[in-house]
Amino acid sequence: MDDRGLVLDIDRFATHDGPGIRTVIFMKGCMLRCLWCHSPESQRLRPELLYQRSRCRECYQCIQACPEGSITTDNEIVSEIRGIKVNRGLCRECFSCTQVCFTKALRTAGAYKTVDEIMNIIEQDIPFYRNSGGGVTISGGEPLFQADFVLRLIRQCHRKEIHIALETTGYGEYNKLEEMANLVDLIFYDIKLMDSNLHRKYTGKSNELILNNLKALCIDSKIADKILIRIPCIPNINDAPEQIIETANFVLGLGIKRIELLPYNVMAHSKYEWVDRPYPLGEIESRSQDHYRDLKDMVARTGIDVI
Repeated sequence: MDDRGLVLDIDRFATHDGPGIRTVIFMKGCMLRCLWCHSPESQRLRPELLYQRSRCRECYQCIQACPEGSITTDNEIVSEIRGIKVNRGLCRECFSCTQVCFTKALRTAGAYKTVDEIMNIIEQDIPFYRNSGGGVTISGGEPLFQADFVLRLIRQCHRKEIHIALETTGYGEYNKLEEMANLVDLIFYDIKLMDSNLHRKYTGKSNELILNNLKALCIDSKIADKILIRIPCIPNINDAPEQIIETANFVLGLGIKRIELLPYNVMAHSKYEWVDRPYPLGEIESRSQDHYRDLKDMVARTGIDVI
């Protein structure tokens, strides 16, 4: 068994993914293909080449470094930068180009790490957890995509009495999810859509497994108390008041008491340029603050604590 996991990034001293100061471990790989995904580089379970044009200084050392001849100068000038063009069909992702790119315009998304390597980083931050009430958050991608590795990491953190938060779509093997849920202290659980057909349309998968896993977890009231439901509010897809209330009533019936409404991120499309893919939703704008305030007030009237 390979004892390594594919990690997209490790964000130290984070403050937005759970209480206190946290170390966030972003795992790579996800079963879903949400059209609004703000981290498309997290989806595939393999290292990927990223190109961020705004960082390019047109030294073109990457062209010389590429053994496949897959990198050329770009014919288009954007924001006064000509930059380069990567032929993804020719590229074999050997990442030789990233070794000579001093501005990190070209870089690798994803690196294989052992649990011990990650724990060495986490243990350096333990004093910050203790002083702030923080800990470790395991995110994605989707942690269940590499469930065995993530479980080994969670067990190590649990032994050291570190506060652990898990961010999940709930799409994965229930036995692995249940074991994680019993060990962690906080679970951020995404519910995107209650309608299964719409869920398949916008994420590529039915929501049956996600909802059934959530129901099974909530049979244990101790686990239900750990769960905070997150709803990414995507304009004209799942943010109609009746859709949000349907989700609120569903989770309330399971004994879950907390929901977080996540406003649409208008910058979600920018990373798609890094992986040379079109943004599926095109140009859509976030709702007004009044819209989200009205949604919050409406959900709060059901008796759920709304963030």
